[in-house]
Amino acid sequence: MQSIAFTLRFAGEAVELERGRYWAETQAAVAGVDACRSFDGFELRGAICRRRLDLWADGSLVQSGEITFGEQGAITFRARGALGASPNPELRHGTAVLEVTGGRGRLAGARGFVTSNFLLSETGGLTDHHLGVLFLGQPGRKED
Repeated sequence: MQSIAFTLRFAGEAVELERGRYWAETQAAVAGVDACRSFDGFELRGAICRRRLDLWADGSLVQSGEITFGEQGAITFRARGALGASPNPELRHGTAVLEVTGGRGRLAGARGFVTSNFLLSETGGLTDHHLGVLFLGQPGRKED
């Protein structure tokens, strides 16, 4: 079974569709000298995260979506977390744990978790830091 670890900084926006319900799209680009990084043999050129985000009055949140890693494939996820005030009154600070529910392409059958630490501005600007560990392959099967 192969594991893939990654850290990414996503930036984009969250658009409120109706009270407490958002559609968010963020992008992580790997630029400059590190334009093509390899994490445990996984070539990373950037990623796009698209998700539906539901915020509740008590500060809790649920989300579901997909992270696409270009030609490598994509993972799907569902998450629970919390969003609250930050020391900067123009930002709300949140965190969530994304449970990877599957994937496609080279990431077919992926499982694992991604931690998300994010900032949401009053205008919908979203900055999201991800730390993830994915597992690929069949449990109990030695990879070739």
